[in-house]
Amino acid sequence: MVAAAEKDEDTGGWESVFTEENQVPLYINLYVADGLYYELMESSEYQGTFYTSVFSEKRRLTGRLGMKIHIDAAIFHEQDEVPPVDNTLTFRRLRFNTFGRGFFLSPFTYGLEFGSSDGDFYFNDGYIWFHKVPYIGSVRCGIFKAPMSMEAQQSSSATVMMEVAAPVSTFTPGDLFGLQVGGAVKNMPVTLHAGWFADVVDNEYRDESQSYSRLIGRATWRPRDSVDEKGDGEIIHIGGSASHMFSAGGGVRFGTRPESYLAPVLIDTGTLEGEQGFVYGVEAAWQNNSTLIQSEFLQAHADDAQGTVHRFNGTYLTGAWVMTGERRNYNRDGGFFSRVEPDRPFSFSNGTWGALECVGRISYTDLTDDSIKGGIMSIASAGVNFYLTKRNRIMINGGYADVRKSANDGGLYFFQTRFQIDL
Repeated sequence: MVAAAEKDEDTGGWESVFTEENQVPLYINLYVADGLYYELMESSEYQGTFYTSVFSEKRRLTGRLGMKIHIDAAIFHEQDEVPPVDNTLTFRRLRFNTFGRGFFLSPFTYGLEFGSSDGDFYFNDGYIWFHKVPYIGSVRCGIFKAPMSMEAQQSSSATVMMEVAAPVSTFTPGDLFGLQVGGAVKNMPVTLHAGWFADVVDNEYRDESQSYSRLIGRATWRPRDSVDEKGDGEIIHIGGSASHMFSAGGGVRFGTRPESYLAPVLIDTGTLEGEQGFVYGVEAAWQNNSTLIQSEFLQAHADDAQGTVHRFNGTYLTGAWVMTGERRNYNRDGGFFSRVEPDRPFSFSNGTWGALECVGRISYTDLTDDSIKGGIMSIASAGVNFYLTKRNRIMINGGYADVRKSANDGGLYFFQTRFQIDL
């Protein structure tokens, strides 16, 4: 390698490769709108060449550079055998990202996001996603959210409450490395996604299992979708998902926090020492103008070292009402509800105050089965979301988690708030 490098240096190095005949000038445009955007495009003199037809249908690659800052504060009050929890102020998320689109034989989008969460580093996204692929819809490869659970598909900047429901964080796999096919079915209110996945990165919330291989699929259907051009109308959403995991020697494990990332894990099956696990979920949602109700049920089957199969489950019900009249957008390609965009963003000069959303949730997670005494946790919580703009909001949540665990029954009151800035 050293000799090759010295030879390149003596003969002009890599610079000698780029002659005037084979150079294709590229230009980078930067512009600011609601964020920092970039555009990569080639010189007009190369239009119509083979390079142009392969690289970009419109001779460009466009994207957005962003930063996500979530600052959380929480206070707790423990009851009975629940361990003490410190009142905390922390950076829940500090991430850098870029998302964009281009064309290479087929239209594609891409994403890259990484950063820290409460001091721990996470690599959340790193994928390329080809759309309009014949017969299979789309192909996505890299690190991204596995297609399981409606709530788990939402961006962390669009969740109804500060954290996803406890059953979702218990049984869904979160961000994985994988290869996924599928998408929205043409001319039908249906989405189909399936793929192979493996654990390669840590996640902020996900099941505790270590798996070298997972087969995961999800399907959704909208039996009613009457939303008009103004955004008014009704949506009924039904879906289901399933995951079959093969453990990486450590066995299958499930555990969860009380819907507060600053609190400890309160129920946990421990490592089951088995070789595989199966999780399935069903989901439903109803949205009528500014009102949204959604629910999911998830159940897991996992074996232990003796081959005994144990069963665990969880469910939640969430309600949200945007008092100022806006509604949560619905992603028809992915089959989930996304963020609220205020009709009148916060502005002192214009006398506008953004959007206000009232939310509430009840959840139940059961990790006890026969000899496995993981515990049972029931949570009731409520809150408000104040949307300054479509990317910035203030969240306030409060609730109570009731924990039933062998000889360790107790409860935890929590009150938490988040200041969210997405640049």
